[in-house]
Amino acid sequence: MNPFKNIVESGLLQTDTYQEKRGIVLSNYIALILCACVMVLIIVRFFFFHDIDKAALINYPIGVALFLFTIVLNRFFLTTLSRLYLSFVPYAYLWYNSLYGMNLLSSDLPTQYDSLRIYFLAFSCIPYLLLDKHRPFVFILGLLPAIASILFLNLILELAGAEPARGGIAEIDFSMIQVRTVVSFLFISACCFSLQVIIANNDDLNQRLLLELKDKKEEIEMQNEELVMGQENLTQVNQHLESLVEERTQKIRNQNETLLNYAYTNAHHVRGPVARILGLIQLSRMKTDLDYPWFFEKVELETIEIDVIIKQIGSELEPGTEDSKFKI
Repeated sequence: MNPFKNIVESGLLQTDTYQEKRGIVLSNYIALILCACVMVLIIVRFFFFHDIDKAALINYPIGVALFLFTIVLNRFFLTTLSRLYLSFVPYAYLWYNSLYGMNLLSSDLPTQYDSLRIYFLAFSCIPYLLLDKHRPFVFILGLLPAIASILFLNLILELAGAEPARGGIAEIDFSMIQVRTVVSFLFISACCFSLQVIIANNDDLNQRLLLELKDKKEEIEMQNEELVMGQENLTQVNQHLESLVEERTQKIRNQNETLLNYAYTNAHHVRGPVARILGLIQLSRMKTDLDYPWFFEKVELETIEIDVIIKQIGSELEPGTEDSKFKI
């Protein structure tokens, strides 16, 4: 299946639009279908009708080569040329095959002319499948072989010296055959053109939707970037708050530690001198012959010790000092 896929996708580029890719794939498919039709004609004529001559054996392979050349053009990225080529070559091959190659129109069978009309009608849909109406010059140029072959079939045959055989058909009936052929061509053309317009409109709608989706995607990506930036800012704020909380917590720990030190100092260092002073006072009450100079000296010493401890505590609790452990 891969070789067939490579043939069908021959000439595609990654940079091509969806419409361009579709036209290239369609042209390759149509070329392969035409080749398959030629092969079917050979098989049917040989096995069922036993009607194969040397001219047929030569012209049928030529037709296959001509149709496959479309894929070669696409392979060399001549995509517009390949579509025009495929719009022209079936008519050119059929005219050559009918007038000169196989001399199909040399007999008096009118059915051969009817077959020619059927082939022309079948080929008339090819330009609508391959060419874009947004390129009117190329589109009209691709329609010219179909218009000339169908509308001026009898005239071309007369100029080529192969006047259509009537086989006893009345003039009015013979003329009506051409009218029916033209009406059929107009019907096929109208249907194909309508289908092309619908497909083109759907392509335009899909393109607009894709552009809208692209805009929405870009908008969502911008919103996501804003959300990510907001998340990063929020994370930074949270980290800053955590650092502030940690700093405050550490300050509270320091304050508690200072208070504990103060309580310890008050409970041990201050309490000792105070207790000794109270003891001296109690002793003075018990003795009447107290040595007062010694007594006051002891009281003075204990009071000085208390004053030193209080100053030390004050220096530790005073805010703004270097030795302060507790700052209000």
